[in-house]
Amino acid sequence: MLLALGLLGVWLQSRLICAALFLRLEKASEPAWLVHYGEHPVSVGKLAYEGGHGPFYLPEGVTHPPGIVLAHGMHEEGVTEPRLVSLARALAGAGYAVLTPEVTGLAHYRITHDDVATIAAASRALALGVGRKQVTVFGISFGGGLALRAACEPATRGAIARVIALGAHHDAARVSRFYLGEKALGPMAEAALVEPHPYGRVALWMSLFNEKHKGEFSELERTRVLRGILDNTAELDRASPRTCSEPVQVPVFLVHGTGDRVVPYTETLWNEKQLTGHARVQSLVSAAIAHAEYTPPSWWDRLVLIEFMADALAGL
Repeated sequence: MLLALGLLGVWLQSRLICAALFLRLEKASEPAWLVHYGEHPVSVGKLAYEGGHGPFYLPEGVTHPPGIVLAHGMHEEGVTEPRLVSLARALAGAGYAVLTPEVTGLAHYRITHDDVATIAAASRALALGVGRKQVTVFGISFGGGLALRAACEPATRGAIARVIALGAHHDAARVSRFYLGEKALGPMAEAALVEPHPYGRVALWMSLFNEKHKGEFSELERTRVLRGILDNTAELDRASPRTCSEPVQVPVFLVHGTGDRVVPYTETLWNEKQLTGHARVQSLVSAAIAHAEYTPPSWWDRLVLIEFMADALAGL
């Protein structure tokens, strides 16, 4: 009886902590007791890893906190992007030590295998910093696909205990063609009924040609982009989970928004198919997520997402 009550208490506390985390992301103020449930003060410093350093968010009063490497997506602001900073602070406030490494390629609109090594180096440094053998990698958007790639390669996976991938890609070349109007289809021909976000075209042009572009592509520009994708296929493949030579063997939690117009949710369906049978994989495709951000439309969506995150963070 006492054991059952203890387990129920652990289950309930993990859900309350996750509910509080999401309320803080929403910048809610009520109910105050829940918004601040289990919240720790957070100190922010720097943590060095091989090849760089990044902001290090540390919950005060927690001895040997579990570690999370939070890898940002394709955005020029990198580790200073406000939504990333808010998420890092919220996770640290919930009791996790969070390192946000500068994923250099993505900060310059490039999808490159070099960033896989960066995520791995950050994972090793954080594990050492918190006195643990392994840490969680939480990758956002293309950072999520790179995190999965880091978890599959023998040379980079040693310090990675699990992966949480939010809006991750499975095949970067396929996502690039989506920006040109190719239908986003899953492994069972599931169709993501969304139009590409204009940001996708901007990011694609920058990634291929290091130039800014506005508006729709002309036919000549489309031809140039298609050639650029073909010319970069080898590197895009090396930075995609699709071409992993060995399966991911650690637990993986995939979450994606149904309305994602930057990386369509069908990419998570492909990742789930590839991972199933090799790793413990849990997947959630939800209307509560836009691209790489939390936009809950209903209490039911909130509850489902809280349950998912409680499972993803359980036992860290």
